[in-house]
Amino acid sequence: MNAFRQNIPDKTFETLNQQGGYSRLAVSPGIINKHYTPAQFQKIAEIVGEKGAIKYSASYSILLSIPTSELTEATHALQEAGLFVASSGPHIAMKACDFCDGEKMEAVPQTEQLYQALDGITVPTRIRVNVNGCASACYNPTYDDIGLVYQHESFDVYLGAIPMGAKAQAGTLFAKRVGIDHIEDFLLQIIRLYQNQARSNEPFYKFYRRTKMNADWELVKKSIELQE
Repeated sequence: MNAFRQNIPDKTFETLNQQGGYSRLAVSPGIINKHYTPAQFQKIAEIVGEKGAIKYSASYSILLSIPTSELTEATHALQEAGLFVASSGPHIAMKACDFCDGEKMEAVPQTEQLYQALDGITVPTRIRVNVNGCASACYNPTYDDIGLVYQHESFDVYLGAIPMGAKAQAGTLFAKRVGIDHIEDFLLQIIRLYQNQARSNEPFYKFYRRTKMNADWELVKKSIELQE
C-alpha cells in the first residue's frame, strides 16, 4: 500500500545533522496564502537538491533541511521566488487561516497590521499567534498560545492552550469583542506581561496558568473599557 510504503524516511534533519552543519528553514507561500506555485516547488527542490531533506509540518509550512553554509543564499533565493521564510528562535510566530481562499477578507488589514507590530519581538519562548477571519475558526486558533477569532469589527481572544501532550487542551476565552482599533495594543500588553514576569524558558501556557489570577490580567482587560 502506497500510504504505508517506506514509513521511516532515509533522511531527516536529525540524521543529516548528526555531525552538525545543517539548518532548518520553515517556508510557506505567506501568512494567509496557502497555495504554492509549480515554480516555487521547483525552486524548493533545486535548493534542497540531493544533500538535504523536505518535510511538511503541522504549522502550515514546509521544513527544509539544508547545509548551514548555504543558508543565506538559500533564504534569498526562496524569498526571490515569492516564498515566506519564517524567522527562528524565541520570537512571535504569526499564523492565520486562509480567509476562505480570499472570499472573506474583512480582517486581512488588521492581520497585516498585527504582523508588522509583532514581527521580531523577542520573548522567553516562542509564542504562536493564530488569527482566524470568521467565527468558524477552522484553523484551530484556540490551540495556539494566543488565538484570535474575528467577528464584526472585533476579535475574541483565547489564551492558555496546551498544544500537545497527554494534557493537551484548548485555550479559554480571555476577552470578547476587542475592537480592531485596540487589538494591537491589547496583544502588546499581554506580551509585555510575559516578557516581564515569565520564568526562564517558561512556555506561554505555563506562564498564563500560573499567573492568570494576578491583578495584572484584570488591568489588561480593563484597558479595553478605557479605550472605548
